[in-house]
Amino acid sequence: MTTILFSYKNLLRHKTRSFLTLVGITASIAVLYSIISFNKGFEAGLSKELERTGLHFMIVPSGCPHEVASLVLHGAVIPKYLDDTVSEKIRNFKDISLISPILVTQLPNQIHNKIDLVYGMEMSHLKNIKPQWNIKGSIPDNDEGLILGSEVFDHMKVKIGDTYSYGDKKFTITGVLEKTGSQDDAFIYIPITALQKMLNKEGKVTALGVKVLYPEKLTEIIEKLSNEIPGIQIVTMNQVMNSISSLASSAKILSLSVAIIALIISAVGVMNSILMTVFERTQEIGMMRAIGAGRNDIFKIIITETILLTTTGGLAGLIISNIGSGLIEDFVRKFMPYVPAGKILLFDYKIALFSLIFSIFVGVVSGLYPAYRASKVSPIEAIKG
Repeated sequence: MTTILFSYKNLLRHKTRSFLTLVGITASIAVLYSIISFNKGFEAGLSKELERTGLHFMIVPSGCPHEVASLVLHGAVIPKYLDDTVSEKIRNFKDISLISPILVTQLPNQIHNKIDLVYGMEMSHLKNIKPQWNIKGSIPDNDEGLILGSEVFDHMKVKIGDTYSYGDKKFTITGVLEKTGSQDDAFIYIPITALQKMLNKEGKVTALGVKVLYPEKLTEIIEKLSNEIPGIQIVTMNQVMNSISSLASSAKILSLSVAIIALIISAVGVMNSILMTVFERTQEIGMMRAIGAGRNDIFKIIITETILLTTTGGLAGLIISNIGSGLIEDFVRKFMPYVPAGKILLFDYKIALFSLIFSIFVGVVSGLYPAYRASKVSPIEAIKG
């Protein structure tokens, strides 16, 4: 306890240097913790969004897997189509429990002077492919109704029962999707046959969502479909997750590199700060040696100072990163191609503990040489100056 108190008072004697060292450590640990936490939250959020699809895999025209991932997760418009013959061939497979056609497009809304994101789907399949949805009102039972996403509903200031028009085609708002916190909130959902007629794309779909009777046979079913139906691409939800994760990996590697560089700079700062303290206190250390302090005692004091610095800086970094998690998320979302909806940066005590231990470890390693130099100070030479 005496050693800790003595080390603490000595750090206060050099307030400016100690503060600047603390700032470096704090920034480094804040960056490290934020990156690791964001990565964990990203994967958890992505997995949750994929589970919400209620499908085992998607069938789309052959093309880029990143396009498919974008379609599955936030309704990207893909300028390629499948036709009804593909659906008929798939229905011949006995292990298929559901085939749900999907048509995604953008339609000009002349009344509100904007472009709507429109998702054509088989409304009778809604409860199977979107089991977590809560609909205020009702699901359309014919081609004259539609469902508004919560964001669209809030923005348009309309109500259930109102008319919603695209040119000469008029729909009745039968239901509103309650807020999901995902990309689903931004879409308008129209019966797929009505949307196909509006676009003159009868029998054409952007994708087919498929559920199987026995998930354990998924690999076998996919292989059989791929071999027997040419011109299609089958993407499972795990493949979508891997595709999106690969898009984020380069940003993650860059961020981790920044964190490592920041930690190295902080370690050098700690070492420099403690070394300067040792050089300035050579006579003081010599006097301590002269009145009975052993080399181990001096070593302990210097190491304790580094531990106090890195522990305090580590804790400050954790506090700052958690307080500023919202700002960090907003910043990252502007630059990454895809980030799952909902809060990503959540406090995780395991990551926090790892970051703090890592901070202390860096401090101890950085303080070894200064502590060794201090313990080697000769009492007589130090007193002589």
